[in-house]
Amino acid sequence: MEQIKCIIVGGPQHGLVLRRLWDQRRPAPCVTAVDGEPCIAAARRHDKGMGTRYLLLHPRATGEQILTMLAA
Repeated sequence: MEQIKCIIVGGPQHGLVLRRLWDQRRPAPCVTAVDGEPCIAAARRHDKGMGTRYLLLHPRATGEQILTMLAA
């Protein structure tokens, strides 16, 4: 297992950065938001000096929120 950093995009926890253990034998990281909705990995962003971060999309994420997090 490796520790990965994830950012939730959309929903009540928009912008929250999480650290999670991820078993690479599983298909993709996924977390459940505080409102009970699943947030699934949709993109991976490489930040200089910060490493890789996975963007976890909430079902109610808007296009603007997604684009903002990809560009950040």
